[in-house]
Amino acid sequence: MLQLTAWGISIDLGLVLLLGYLILLWCGGWALEYLARAHFRRAQRYAHSGFAYDAELDRYECPQGELLTLETFDDRSALAIYRAPAASCNECMLKVFCTPHDEGRRVYRSLAEFHETDVGRFHRLLSLVILLVALAFSAGGLIAWWSKSGEWLLVIATGISLVLLWLDARDLPESPGKGGGSGEAPDEWWLHGSRPPAC
Repeated sequence: MLQLTAWGISIDLGLVLLLGYLILLWCGGWALEYLARAHFRRAQRYAHSGFAYDAELDRYECPQGELLTLETFDDRSALAIYRAPAASCNECMLKVFCTPHDEGRRVYRSLAEFHETDVGRFHRLLSLVILLVALAFSAGGLIAWWSKSGEWLLVIATGISLVLLWLDARDLPESPGKGGGSGEAPDEWWLHGSRPPAC
């Protein structure tokens, strides 16, 4: 066994490499989900760029002053879709930069949080898998280095892995279709031109 000595402490090189790999897994699991969340927020901002949203009247206003009203609501994707009148868009001098369609500009507003989307669930599960791998490596290392110098480092690493896994798993969203009662269809408020129900 190769031994590293620093500050008067001798530690096995394999243990150092394992601890480095665990740190890489912990940071990788966190960074993966953080970057996916940041991209999600950026995509939402870009989708509405230049359009002002009036929450009270539930509509958007384009840079030329045209109003985009709620056209439809996609319950499966939790999207509210707003559209400007086609005639206004087709006559607008900014149409070339705004939309290639002749039906009028559409703006999509997500009503779901990041962890409620398919992308959010995918990245959360991927993060959990990475943290499970870190837990397996730290527990395996603890077994391999039991009764050897440096075992306390692996006890700490296993504890950190368990805490990170618990923190990531505790706020998992409910799976679609689970919970929520009697299985009735959701109230289709958007078909009646009314406002969404208060939560």
